[in-house]
Amino acid sequence: MIHADDPYPGGLFILLLTLIGPAYTAMGLPAGLAVLNSGALGLFAALFAVSQWITPTYPLVIRLSCYAGLTALTAWGEWALAPGWWATAVLTAVACANLLVRTREAVLGIAAVTLLSLLSGAALSAAALVAASGAIAVLRGRLLLEVARSRASRKAYATAAVDNERLRFARDLHDLLGHSLVTMMAKAELAQRLAGVDPAASAAAAKDVHEVGRTAILEVQQAITGYRSTSLADEIDQAHRSLDPLFHSVVVTVPDRRWPAQVDSVLAWGVREAVTNVLRHADASECAITVESTGRSVRLDVVNDDLGGRTVQTGRSGGHGLTGLRERARELGGDLTAQVRQDGGFRLTMELPIAADEPS
Repeated sequence: MIHADDPYPGGLFILLLTLIGPAYTAMGLPAGLAVLNSGALGLFAALFAVSQWITPTYPLVIRLSCYAGLTALTAWGEWALAPGWWATAVLTAVACANLLVRTREAVLGIAAVTLLSLLSGAALSAAALVAASGAIAVLRGRLLLEVARSRASRKAYATAAVDNERLRFARDLHDLLGHSLVTMMAKAELAQRLAGVDPAASAAAAKDVHEVGRTAILEVQQAITGYRSTSLADEIDQAHRSLDPLFHSVVVTVPDRRWPAQVDSVLAWGVREAVTNVLRHADASECAITVESTGRSVRLDVVNDDLGGRTVQTGRSGGHGLTGLRERARELGGDLTAQVRQDGGFRLTMELPIAADEPS
């Protein structure tokens, strides 16, 4: 399919200089034929210039009319005027590359002009030159098209790479700051409640706020440079630090197994997002985090109750954090579900495929 922004194999106006040959040959003709020859050459030159100016997106009737005019003038010139008119056959064959878009059409057009030259008495070498010139023009046109499309593909690839990097940064920034800020708010609220009851515990909670803030700054810096990574073990530890002071029961069940790096990282992001949502959206007292291997997949299940009915109805798509987490899971061929439980609370389940021969 031809697009308006595709290059076209025209623009070969310099080839008009080849008409000097038939013009020079006609100088020995009688005056009347010489004038007729000059007029015919001028008309041919004009048609050839048009053939190199228009693009393949022009209507087919215009392009075929131009080709027919060039071919008719070439035939008439070779039969009735100077012998040097075989040069116009070369230009007509070259014009086929631009006027007849499809390669098969262009080849047929070149073959017709070549046969016409032979029938008009042109030497076999001249006919061969006509065919070769047309073939070179067609190859040049296809080469221009491939180069242009290759550049367009590289440009599209570069644009996609930039968009993916922006998406990665936005997703990481949301996951990092969302969790850190919610944890800081929860710790600050705890410090405020304990201020008049247990000053030592309140001071410890305030210190935790400072530590979480400092860690958040470091993680943002790492995300900017693209070196941010996390592990399931780290996020489990962080979940304990965030939930233990606030929850009555935090149960974590994780098998003693090493996962592939990408799987471990996505599981870690899943724990982080789940804990963030528990702290942000639920008035919970219990939370259970379970990781289990089921054949060729690993499943993360995070469940919390809801004492105050503050669980947010996220639906299938969820918020930005759940959307980013689902994208991470699907990049590995897995999926994510997040839904409100019938008896209250919330459940986040993520399942990721793993190779059967992965080491434990």
